[in-house]
Amino acid sequence: MSQGVLVVGTDTEVGKTIVCAALVSTLRKQGLDCGYVKPLASGCLPSEQGPMSPDAALVKRLARLPGPAASLTPVCLGPALAPLPAARLQGVEIDLAQVAESCRQAMETHAFTVVEGVGGLLVPITPNTTLLDLARMLDLPVLVVGRAGLGTINHTLLTIEALRNSGLAVLGFVFSAVDPQTGDDPSMADNPSLVTEFSGAPHLGTLPHLGPEENLTAEAVIHAARENLDLELLFPEVYRSDNGQ
Repeated sequence: MSQGVLVVGTDTEVGKTIVCAALVSTLRKQGLDCGYVKPLASGCLPSEQGPMSPDAALVKRLARLPGPAASLTPVCLGPALAPLPAARLQGVEIDLAQVAESCRQAMETHAFTVVEGVGGLLVPITPNTTLLDLARMLDLPVLVVGRAGLGTINHTLLTIEALRNSGLAVLGFVFSAVDPQTGDDPSMADNPSLVTEFSGAPHLGTLPHLGPEENLTAEAVIHAARENLDLELLFPEVYRSDNGQ
């Protein structure tokens, strides 16, 4: 089994944090020493332990991870912008090599680590680099997360193509219904098969809308993952449908 997986979104606010929470929670429930890191984040909030990403705090709560949420995000920026303009506004410089090293250090402390990206694949991190450059440096297999509804085909295909053109392995794609109205979208029926038809990447499931984040429970995300994601295909060495859990 690889040491981890990089979860990237086709855009911002597409549900990749919920997918990460579902994966980490389920793998930990299976007994795997699974960790989580979000190497870059913006829109961070102050906490007693330092700047904290609300995304990391949500995954920590749902996956019941030990330690402070602030420790899960090495670079945590205040302005709710892409990392590069957020860093410029805050007057700091991001060292991408150091970000990658922080991810490696986090992965060394766990048998398996879910690494959550920031924004979309080509979001600027430094004046000359994007999230894709960090993905190359980590060289992890990638899971793509996109919106479930109309417009997701183009975004998902472009993301898969960019990853493959960079020599990165794409495990497949997951859709997430971030909008409670997504279920009324007629495109949902054909979106997964069309993306697979044009990319060859497997559709690994679609998470339904799970309600307000503040009301989510660990049990709810684990149930949603088991019912809606192809966990055996994602993690064949760990997850078995016949284990009775």
